Amino acid sequence: MSELPQSDRLAGYPHPQDTDRLIGHERAEKLFLDNFASGRFHHAWLITGAKGVGKASFAYRAAKFLLSSAAEGGGGLFGGPPESLEIPADDPALSLIRAGAHPGLAVLRRQYDAKGKKFFSVIRVDEVRALSPLFQLTATEGSWRIVIVDPVDEMNANAANAILKILEEPPKKTLFLLLSHTPARLLPTIRSRCRQLALRPLADTEMRQVLENHTENLSPEQIDMLLTLAEGSPGKAFSLLEAKGLDIFAALLDIFRDYPKLDAERLHTLADSGGGRDAETVYRSICELYPWWLTRLVRAASANFEGLSFVAGEEEIMRRMMTRHAASDWSALWEKGNDLIKKADSINLDRKQVVLNLFLNVERMGT
Repeated sequence: MSELPQSDRLAGYPHPQDTDRLIGHERAEKLFLDNFASGRFHHAWLITGAKGVGKASFAYRAAKFLLSSAAEGGGGLFGGPPESLEIPADDPALSLIRAGAHPGLAVLRRQYDAKGKKFFSVIRVDEVRALSPLFQLTATEGSWRIVIVDPVDEMNANAANAILKILEEPPKKTLFLLLSHTPARLLPTIRSRCRQLALRPLADTEMRQVLENHTENLSPEQIDMLLTLAEGSPGKAFSLLEAKGLDIFAALLDIFRDYPKLDAERLHTLADSGGGRDAETVYRSICELYPWWLTRLVRAASANFEGLSFVAGEEEIMRRMMTRHAASDWSALWEKGNDLIKKADSINLDRKQVVLNLFLNVERMGT
């Protein structure tokens, strides 16, 4: 039940299901373990934090622990409380989970729509109903039943209500790990039935540890740029590396470098790179970095450009743009850009033209 769609995997980078080492979340792990050892283990956890910060990795690590022999009896060596979620590398549960074949683990995610040839935009109630076989397992077949919802934010109303009913009367020895990027948007009744565990962004030193095996070919300047863009999120860093995010961000700065005049040649090159038939990841990266940077621009100006780290030349570009327009103007442009991106997805607009319009809207505002 825990098989993962291929869209979750970034080529050459670790998936949360396969991650053995979790860096930067020792405090959250201790809180979880202390509750586990207390004898009053909560049946539902709302694991919150920025996208890519490690919520899924934490959830899989907790599932591996609870489904392994390490969790038997609720204690560690000599009967004391467990000191970490680490389990032996040869534990049978580990290979089953990595193969997506453990009968005690279910992962709820958006499913692939074979008819529409794309993933559904939400987690539907059908996925929740499909949990029934898991809850029918007997104690001899598996002591723990674990449900990971990744993320719970993507449930539609019917699915959310179905999960709520289960949380209100949870099956015996069943654990729910609900991952959320935006917990404030969830049903208050779901939040009230969960114990919340917040994962913080990683510090730069921790990020460097996570990324140490994936940045051999990057210059020190590129690594610094990656750390700035990722904002303490390993998942975001890996996504940026896969989608050529560093090149895209460098192009974005070059396009704006002489604002209010834009570098037309660089803009068309960027639009071409995101408009090709096989350029899905590049296009998505552009559509994430463009509004993100406008938000960063407003945030930097609101803080009077203090307390933030900037990549080379970025602060100068921001200051030039802020002399032309107020923060409220840039916020309105951010909203306009997001609306265009959503519209493009709903009615299949030409992607090259979408990228061009995102930046030309900035130029029009400057005239």
